[in-house]
Amino acid sequence: MNKHHHNQGTPLKPLLTALALAVMAAALRAFLYIAEREGLDWPQAVSIADKAYTVFSTFGVVFLLRWLVADAPFNLLRRYTFAPLLRTFITLLFFFGALLFLLHRLLDINVLPLFTTSAVLTGIIALSLQDTIKNLFTGLWINMERVAAKGDWVKVADREGQVMDVTWRTTRLLTRENDYIFLPNRMLADGALENYTFPTPFHIVDINVTAGYDDPPNKVKDVLVEVASHTHGVVAEPAPVVWATGYGDSAIHYRLRVWINDYAIAPDVQSGLVSAIWYAFRRSHIEIPYPSRTIHYRRAGGRPEGVDILASLRSIDFLRALGDAELERVADYARIEVFGHGEAIVREGEEGRTCYYIIAGDVDILHRGHGPKGVLLTTLAAGGFFGEMSLLTGEKRNATAVAAKDTTCLVMESGAFRRIFNENSAVAERLSELLARRRAEHHEFKSKVKSRAEAQKEDEHNILAGIRRFFNIG
Repeated sequence: MNKHHHNQGTPLKPLLTALALAVMAAALRAFLYIAEREGLDWPQAVSIADKAYTVFSTFGVVFLLRWLVADAPFNLLRRYTFAPLLRTFITLLFFFGALLFLLHRLLDINVLPLFTTSAVLTGIIALSLQDTIKNLFTGLWINMERVAAKGDWVKVADREGQVMDVTWRTTRLLTRENDYIFLPNRMLADGALENYTFPTPFHIVDINVTAGYDDPPNKVKDVLVEVASHTHGVVAEPAPVVWATGYGDSAIHYRLRVWINDYAIAPDVQSGLVSAIWYAFRRSHIEIPYPSRTIHYRRAGGRPEGVDILASLRSIDFLRALGDAELERVADYARIEVFGHGEAIVREGEEGRTCYYIIAGDVDILHRGHGPKGVLLTTLAAGGFFGEMSLLTGEKRNATAVAAKDTTCLVMESGAFRRIFNENSAVAERLSELLARRRAEHHEFKSKVKSRAEAQKEDEHNILAGIRRFFNIG
C-alpha cells in the first residue's frame, strides 16, 4: 500500500494570501487618499483603483476568515474525514457571499431576490445540481453517521478497498491491487456498504479442510487449533474454534475459524494457515484424502523414499555408544517430519522428549531471552541435530529452533531408549559421557574458570543423573 504524508502543521497559504491582498489593498487606499488630498483630476484611474481596492479588501477578508474559521481549526481534526468536507463547504459559502457582495457593490446587481422570488429559477438550479446536492448531503451523512471514515476497509458495489478520503462529492478507495476508485457518495447511500473496520476491527477468517476417515476428529481438531494458535496475525481472544461440518465421499469436512483485528492482513493470515496446516497434517500423519475414486499408494510411517533411517542414526555422534540392534530399536520409534520455512520446530521453555536430526534444509537456533525476536545463536545445516538433552533427560527446551527453509527432520522418541536402558544400564553411562563431551565443547565460558576435564566430568555426572531420573533407572 502507498503511504500518504500530510502536512502536520497549520496551512499558512490562505493567511499569506490574505496578507498579500491586504498589502495591495492598503497601497490602493493610499493612492486614493493622495489623489483626494492633492485634488488629482484622474477620474478613470481613481474609479479603477476604488473598484480594485474593494475587490482586494473583500477577498483579503475572505481568505483571512477562511484561515481563521476553516483551515486552522479543522487542521487539528485532519484525521477525521468530515474535516476536509466541512472546510470545503465553509470555503464555498465565504466565496459565494463575497461574489454576491461584489456584484451588488461594483455592478449594483442584487441577485438575492432572484433566489427567493423565482420558483422557476430555483427549480432549474435545483434540477441541474441534483446529483451534486445529493452527493454533498450523502457525504455529510457518511461522516455524521460514521458510516465510513479514513482508514476503514469497506466493500461497495463489489469493490473492496481502504477509505483514503471522503470529500463533498466522492469517496476514494485504495484497493489491494493499489488502484484508486472514486465512487460518487450517492452510491454509498443507494447500495449496500460493508465496513470491515467499524464498529469493531475484529474479523473472521474461515479455512475449510478435509481429513481422512481413519483420523480421529478430536485429533484433527487439536492439530488445527494448535496451528491457529501459532499463526501470525491470529488473536488469542476470541479463541480459534473448529467444527466437523459433515461427511464426504472420501473425507470428513472441517472448518477452522480464527479472528484477526486487522482486515488488511486477512490474505496473509489465510495463506499462513493453509501452509501451516499442510505441514502439521504431514507431521501428525493426518491424511488430506484424494477423491475416493483415485487409487494411490503411500509408504507406511510417513517415511519418504531415499531416506535410510539407520544410516542417519549412525551419523549422529552421541549415538555411537549404541550397537546395531539398539539402533534398529531407535529406528522403529523414529519418524520423518517436514517443517515449512519460518515454522517453529521446538520452542524455548516447552517440555520435550524428542531429538531432531536434519536430513535436508537449515534450522536457526534462537535464544528468546533477549527481545521478542530472540538472538540467533547458530544455523544448523543437513547433518546437524538438536534436542538431545530433552530426549534423554526430559529437560525443557533451552532454545527455539525455527526452519530457515523447508526442512525435513528425522525425529527420535525417548520411548525407544527406555527398553534399551532397562536391558543394559551401561548404555546410559556411555551416552552421558558422549553428551557431556558435546556440551563441554559448547560451554566456552566454563573453560575460563574450570578445566575442560572438570567441566566435562561435572556434566557427565549431571546428565547421567538426569537420564536415570527420567527413565527410572536404579
